[in-house]
Amino acid sequence: MPKYLVCKNTMKYNKLAKSLEEKNIKFETKNCLNKCSKCHSKIMVKKDDEYISAKSIDKLLEKLDI
Repeated sequence: MPKYLVCKNTMKYNKLAKSLEEKNIKFETKNCLNKCSKCHSKIMVKKDDEYISAKSIDKLLEKLDI
């Protein structure tokens, strides 16, 4: 199972997916992660039971230690 889950409704989903693929990070796209207020206002991924969000893709990748 992929380490990260990405909601297809998160901000800048296409750019985020492309960035994760370029870094060879395995992720799975879900229809909804039930965190709409975060999803629609920030770039967000779910790692295990933790939601990680940021205002930009670069900042999110930094938080993921990638």
